[in-house]
Amino acid sequence: MIAHRETAAPFLPCLNPATLSGVDLPDFLALASAAGFEAVELSIQQAQAVGAAKVRDLLAEHGLTVAAASGILPAGPILPAPLLVDTAAYDEHLLTLPARLKTFTELGCPVATTVLNPFSPLDQGEALALARRRIARLADTAAEYGVRLAVEAVSVVDGLPPELAGPHPVAATLPAVAELLHESGTANAAVLVDSFHWAVSGADPRHITDLGTGGIGHVQVADVPHAGPPHGWTDGLRLFPGDGALEWSAFADALTQVDYTGTASVELFNPVLRALPEDEIAARSYRAATGCWTPEEARR
Repeated sequence: MIAHRETAAPFLPCLNPATLSGVDLPDFLALASAAGFEAVELSIQQAQAVGAAKVRDLLAEHGLTVAAASGILPAGPILPAPLLVDTAAYDEHLLTLPARLKTFTELGCPVATTVLNPFSPLDQGEALALARRRIARLADTAAEYGVRLAVEAVSVVDGLPPELAGPHPVAATLPAVAELLHESGTANAAVLVDSFHWAVSGADPRHITDLGTGGIGHVQVADVPHAGPPHGWTDGLRLFPGDGALEWSAFADALTQVDYTGTASVELFNPVLRALPEDEIAARSYRAATGCWTPEEARR
């Protein structure tokens, strides 16, 4: 048991940089550590901009490890590109892929996260075939650096950024992404489970337990609204874990059934919560990540 952890949580609390949007990397690490976190997610291109050696020093200074990083396909200084980025950009990203994966290893980061487009301009069959090829290429290349690919299913349908929108569906649930990974033929890819998207798609524990032991590469967490139909929820409605209507005990039990013992990373895009003071966001995120698993009445 780590001494400064406030409560016994089944998964190691982690902080995603999207939750503290606009904060530079050194400040993000300082805020995460001060709040009690021992693990963080990073943007790999942001880490490259600071320099791997300096980031390693900052991680050591703050007692942090890197659980996962986005940007195996980058879209800018911080944001990642989705898996079905246009062909020209994808081919360009392949040229610099070894440099990014080297940074992953230099930071001791074991997981590279990517997002599968839920919709695409391509028809579904073409999009799925392209996704299978890219998953295999990225995962097999990442394996050479000791990094595992984790692919996220995006289940929200409203409020999507343009790069995730399109007239044709691709795959938007945990079972659909798991099937895609299986069909890709690579042994080095797993599913990224996001509690918000899991809830939007029906909050079925079997969608998690059917992934099986080793089928989950990373977990991100946020709570859902108390009102409104799930299909109408957007990422901007994400709440701190424990503040909404998600059944955290069912979520945790499903993860435990497949022997998941990794991190649970708080990822928020809610503009109201992002407007809070940065240290308050970090502190509330840590309390949420440690406390959401136990019902409120049990903590009294």
